Amino acid sequence: MQAFIAAALRRHPLFASCTPLELSRLLSGTQRLQFAAEAELFEAGANADFYYWILEGEAELLAPDGDTRWQLQAGRGFGAEVFADMPRRLVTARAAGPLTVLRIGRAVLRELAAAHPELKSAALVELAAGLGQVAAPAAAGVEHQSAAALSRRQRIGWLATMTLPLAAYEAALYGGLPQYSSIYLGLFTMAALMWLFALVDEYVPPLIAIVAMLFIELVPARVALSGFYSRAFLLLLGVYALATVMVTSGLAYRTMLWTLLRIPDRPFWHRGALTVFGFVLSIVMPPSNARLALLLPLYREMDSSLGARAHSREASALMIATFTGATLFSPLLLTAKSANLAAFMMLPAQVRTEFQGIYWLVAAAVVAIGLTGAHLLAMRFLFQPRRSRPLPRERIVGQLATLGPLGRAEWVAGIAFLVFLAGAALPQWHQSQTAWLAALMLVALLALGALDKKGFQSLDWPIIFFLLSLDGFTEALNYLGLREVLIGAIGTSLDWINGQLGWFVLLALLVTSLLRLAMPITAGMVLSATLLLPIGTAQGIHPWIVVFLTSLFSDIWFLPHQNSAYGQAVAGGLRQRCDNALFMRYSWTLNGLRVLLAYASIPYWRWLGLY
Repeated sequence: MQAFIAAALRRHPLFASCTPLELSRLLSGTQRLQFAAEAELFEAGANADFYYWILEGEAELLAPDGDTRWQLQAGRGFGAEVFADMPRRLVTARAAGPLTVLRIGRAVLRELAAAHPELKSAALVELAAGLGQVAAPAAAGVEHQSAAALSRRQRIGWLATMTLPLAAYEAALYGGLPQYSSIYLGLFTMAALMWLFALVDEYVPPLIAIVAMLFIELVPARVALSGFYSRAFLLLLGVYALATVMVTSGLAYRTMLWTLLRIPDRPFWHRGALTVFGFVLSIVMPPSNARLALLLPLYREMDSSLGARAHSREASALMIATFTGATLFSPLLLTAKSANLAAFMMLPAQVRTEFQGIYWLVAAAVVAIGLTGAHLLAMRFLFQPRRSRPLPRERIVGQLATLGPLGRAEWVAGIAFLVFLAGAALPQWHQSQTAWLAALMLVALLALGALDKKGFQSLDWPIIFFLLSLDGFTEALNYLGLREVLIGAIGTSLDWINGQLGWFVLLALLVTSLLRLAMPITAGMVLSATLLLPIGTAQGIHPWIVVFLTSLFSDIWFLPHQNSAYGQAVAGGLRQRCDNALFMRYSWTLNGLRVLLAYASIPYWRWLGLY
């Protein structure tokens, strides 16, 4: 059956240019259905959730006025509203006689249309051809994307951004700081306010600050652009390039499907597989949003196949496992979080050499074991379904068959991943920096054609520039001597720490949590590390512990705006399928567990000689 559906999809004019990977993903949302004569497929005004392709028989479409109707034969499609910004059906569809169709879900089609704009155009031409004489009713209108006026929060934000940086500048001068330090504090206030009120994309404020510093020559170009001068540039390019090739080649998707066929077909293993996938992706894919984007299609396939009731504990557990798999390992691996890579460059050279390999995970072992173990135990005992449903193994086999044998790009991506994994875990093997290894992988992928011009352009350049700009922004802090000013201003107010790591953990929690109330994860962690590293050094705390604590505590969140991955999960169907209250309680429980595990790591760090 799956081979028949795959062959039918290949013959469809709209999908003729699709790659085997795209057809495999399309297959996950496609069903072959049969309808008796006069059966109604959908009515005008209903939710536009599926597109239909006629294999056998005839379908009849009726305009809302009831007078206009027409018939479609085999080889024709209808329901193209799913490709457009139309949430409702424009017409009613019925079976004129015995009817066999392929029904394709809206989610997989919108993902495909995002990669192939011409697909949307062709579908809309098909829609217009059938509706040329029919006016769309008001109830089925198009979702218009009009330019909305500034919200109250945005108006307040822009007003604050125009006034408070000047106030910060004047206050710093009045407090006796030099003019250059006062200017920097004004720029810092500007960036923080833009992040707090979400006035622009998060990568814009540090770019504005760097351009301003260069324009007024506040710091030399080598300082403002230090991120682009450093090895961090090549490290980011190499890691993001490898992540892109693993996704675009289809290797990551093929591996997931292959694993699902070989694990026991029980709920715990389904959820555990999502956790394992998240861990493997964390090795080479820094943004949790990118990992979640790759896991969500797999989640939808499993969710639709298992058929759990919406908002039930079983359906909720599957979404929780997907979200947690994408985000849980962010602080546990150097390459699992974009901010880790940025903060890593702040560490002394000797510390960077020591922690560039698997030793980061070794040093974080207590937290890693605690978080992973608690999550797997919860998936095993807290979310047991009353009745277990099997995965559609026939469909998964069909998807793998559609992908065909391993292609050249997949072989290259797989070998590059294994080389990078071994080299990052064992730096003594190649006697070089991880950044140079990442650069070697980048050059190899480009030379072998696995990463073409289009793929290179598709790298996450905004986040790359964001991290490199943050690096320059924080390096200017050191150049201007503001770290020493900060320590001097604090004076003896932190004597209560007295070099005790337990008290410093509390300070890191307070500083990082307060900054994260206003800032996104990456900016919040980097700025927390910038502020806490000199304090930790003065208190005799190992620099890696400072960075790790900011990474761990920056993942603590309570409000939706604090975690962009949550908004991504909502768009992926969280509120439609998952009990949101249960989801949030689980996330808050993990927040508390992170703090407890940080304290539990103190004896282990003492044993390792880090404290």
